[in-house]
Amino acid sequence: MSKPAHISRLRYWLSYLWEQRLETTASEYNAYLEVCLVHGRLQLVAEDAIYSFGDYYLNFRKLFEVFDFERLPERASVLVLGLGLGSIPELLEKHIGLEYSYVAVEIDAAIIDLASRYSLPALASPVEVVETDALTFLQMDDRRFDLICVDVFQNAHVPAHLDGKGFIELCQESLLPGGALVYNRLASSIPDRNAARTYYETTFAPAFPAPLLHDTGGNYLLINDAGFINLPA
Repeated sequence: MSKPAHISRLRYWLSYLWEQRLETTASEYNAYLEVCLVHGRLQLVAEDAIYSFGDYYLNFRKLFEVFDFERLPERASVLVLGLGLGSIPELLEKHIGLEYSYVAVEIDAAIIDLASRYSLPALASPVEVVETDALTFLQMDDRRFDLICVDVFQNAHVPAHLDGKGFIELCQESLLPGGALVYNRLASSIPDRNAARTYYETTFAPAFPAPLLHDTGGNYLLINDAGFINLPA
């Protein structure tokens, strides 16, 4: 793991022994935000949730390790709804080794500022950051993408306006033919798992011919097409 920009070599190595707090802030959307360095990886923490953790962002890492990227174009276009510190582009570029281009939508200007200073400069991939709400972006922007990753949380909850059938329909409209939609849902407690399964069964799955609920051991990743996942026989 390479040392993140703006971090001294001493703090980088100390992070393997003790968490290094780099900065705290707050915003209209998050009463508390903290950037810290843990095991050489940048972590963005809100009051009740971890928003980003580099290649230790295990829900998407576990998914991407079994994902059939050969079904997507070599230089795919990716829409990331919910930027954090850019764990999804980082995983695809540095862990999976893909050369994709990104549009990242983030409503919180404070998070965009943190990502712009701490993590995005380390990426070679082009990342266009749009400051707006995920639903508003889908309603107003007519671009279409090969891969859409929905990773939007307000602390430990998916915002209610992203729970409806209309949001999924907008995602479908923004997806290129043959593209993949991945929707991250919490599943770390029994109530979370029940809510995620209900959402999958009543709203997500009926919108697609062959959907899949992929359990990563802490979250459920909802996929529009089960054929994108290569699971052991």
